[in-house]
Amino acid sequence: RGPPLWVDCRSRSLLVRPDNHGQVSERMTLTADTTLYLHYEESSPEFTMKCTVGGEALGAAAVLERFAHAYSKQTGSPLAPGGLHLRNSRGAAIACGALLPCGLSNGADLFVSVEGPPTADAAPQAAAPAP
Repeated sequence: RGPPLWVDCRSRSLLVRPDNHGQVSERMTLTADTTLYLHYEESSPEFTMKCTVGGEALGAAAVLERFAHAYSKQTGSPLAPGGLHLRNSRGAAIACGALLPCGLSNGADLFVSVEGPPTADAAPQAAAPAP
């Protein structure tokens, strides 16, 4: 089975999952909002953001951009959205191309992790030669 595809049909939003032959095998109409909680706990300051997914899907990459902006605004510490990744409460990675809520239940906890430099201004420092 392939990954779910998001289809917006003006009056309805459907999550469609094609079978092995490209035919639609499952449909789910999103009628209720799904609230997800994104947590950053890798270093101080820790931060949690509530994210509500309504009638249209949100791409994980877009959610991570929102998270980085909210984190920077709230804490004064920058996070580079390009280096952020999502994991569910069991530690499984959620692809940046995933469309949330992607089967996650209402109230699910997601964890934001940093790959590479933790802040936007750390990359130039890391590139500087050692004295």
